[in-house]
Amino acid sequence: MLKQSLLERKIQLQAKVVRKEESLLEFEVAGENHTFLNLLREALKDQDGVLFAAYRFPHPLLENPIFYLRTEGINPIEALAIAAETINKQCDELTKIVESSIE
Repeated sequence: MLKQSLLERKIQLQAKVVRKEESLLEFEVAGENHTFLNLLREALKDQDGVLFAAYRFPHPLLENPIFYLRTEGINPIEALAIAAETINKQCDELTKIVESSIE
């Protein structure tokens, strides 16, 4: 039952690219907060080729947060995909740990 509810819950992210260059990606993330954005930042900062990963909230009540990613030697979109895969694996591991402790 727990596994089923964890698998059914999916995050529906909405992002809008603000600026894209060879080694820079800046995007707005609708409806997200520090919880997800900090997780993403942490997954990115541990990657080779990621020079800078950060986000800011221009105004939390009026505007969506902006995420900044600067890379060297890797495309920022590739770095983002690797970070997403890393987060996915961590969530899978957590699910296994919780399930095994329940059984």
